[in-house]
Amino acid sequence: MALPPLPLPAGVTSRNIQTNDLNIHILEAGQTPENNKPLIILLHGFPEIAYSWRRVIPKLAAAGFYVVAPDQRGFGRTTGWDTRGYEDVDLATFSLSMLVRDIVLLAHALGYRSVRCVAGHDCGAVSAAACALIRPDFFQSVALMSHPFNGAPDLPFNTANADAATGSETAAAGGAGGAEGSAAAAGIHDALAELGRKHYKWYYSTKQAGPEMSDLEPDEMHRFLRGYFHLKSGSWLGNRPHPLGKWSAADLVKLPGYYIMPLNETMPGTVAHDMEHEPSGGLASHSWLPDEELAVYAAEYSRTGFQGGLNWYRVRTAARGRYTKDFDVFAGKKLEPPCAYVSGKLDWGNYQEPGAIEKMKNGISCADLRVFRLVDGVGHWTPQESPDEVTRAILDLIGGVRD
Repeated sequence: MALPPLPLPAGVTSRNIQTNDLNIHILEAGQTPENNKPLIILLHGFPEIAYSWRRVIPKLAAAGFYVVAPDQRGFGRTTGWDTRGYEDVDLATFSLSMLVRDIVLLAHALGYRSVRCVAGHDCGAVSAAACALIRPDFFQSVALMSHPFNGAPDLPFNTANADAATGSETAAAGGAGGAEGSAAAAGIHDALAELGRKHYKWYYSTKQAGPEMSDLEPDEMHRFLRGYFHLKSGSWLGNRPHPLGKWSAADLVKLPGYYIMPLNETMPGTVAHDMEHEPSGGLASHSWLPDEELAVYAAEYSRTGFQGGLNWYRVRTAARGRYTKDFDVFAGKKLEPPCAYVSGKLDWGNYQEPGAIEKMKNGISCADLRVFRLVDGVGHWTPQESPDEVTRAILDLIGGVRD
């Protein structure tokens, strides 16, 4: 069935690219028949699609680059991924190494053997960091937004020689799977439950999350997404983020409801509760996301549901490391390519994994952090709320990266 065209800015076009196992839908600008412009790949977050880069793509293309934003595996108009139900889907096809493989295959299909910059926002920043970690030769630079890189896996160390009286040394929290995917997560669910709360990533990993978020009438889907985008943006007065002390229930409950939810609530219910006192019941438009653009997201998620994207969270949280073990081979490895971090100053995503930003800034997780910017007045949706600053950060980063 033919899908309606997306309302794209001038110069941005849409098509599908067949790779080994996916038919990847991309938005692009700046392509030449000779493939003589450096390639930039932009990876979206959740609940988003390639369309979230609509304001950044033409700006980067105008600077002389070939810019491509794909709908990633499980999202939007990309097909070929495992669409079976919750119990039957092969989650190995949503592992981080598989997501990196998707982007390497896409670049090759486009006629490129290297990528000047891979940029990622939200969970797209996780896959962008994984790209740079696994193939620093292929991805020449990496720009992360709203989700700092918390480091490669940190494995149990010197356990064979530990003194029995003092016990063995163990891994610290963090790693490519994040604190939520490590031993540090043990007991956090019970501790949060005692406080009447639950972590959104574990909710996203449950069987009921998909239907509760997807089985909405069109007006309900629009209202839910309007509220979700609003609450995480710089427009919501409830966002006053600050660093957290550690990965503990006492610290995590300081996060807003869209991160640390009421224990017995759905995500649409959580959003609706926090939107009760907002103007127009949360239906008021934003300059960076007017209703006609929000309608694109509502239509796409009404068509596809959310489960494809939710499978990303299942791999990193509820599967108890089953699908992240391959990343153990990168233990102790830093991001080697030149790196940028740009995010909204009002984005709680900067701090939801305590200490991650500090690891990037002090060289523990990132060997060459060249650009670090937090943008005033901007929340979680940096590429949409502040496309000029995102473009500037990427160009400042790759201006110092040789061909």
